[in-house]
Amino acid sequence: MSNTVVLLLSIGPLAMVLAMIASQRVGEVKDAYTGEVTGRWVSSSTGTYGPTGHCMMGIRTDEGRELSIEVNSRTYRSLGVGDRVVKVPGARWPVRSE
Repeated sequence: MSNTVVLLLSIGPLAMVLAMIASQRVGEVKDAYTGEVTGRWVSSSTGTYGPTGHCMMGIRTDEGRELSIEVNSRTYRSLGVGDRVVKVPGARWPVRSE
């Protein structure tokens, strides 16, 4: 019985963290906006497996929101400062506006 309690207490916090990460990702995918790229930079961090780079973009939406988003390297290379972008619900990253 006590092993079950210990198991539940150790798995509970992990499950909560995973649920928070999943809900954040779902919110990002459901988000929609149009705007302009205001900045690009690579952020790095050092973890267990060494340094890791994160491609980041600053976007000012047409509604005036300032966003800092992480994008994949392909999106990072395809968009520059001043580009108009659109992010539709269901898409992971914004794309250049047509």
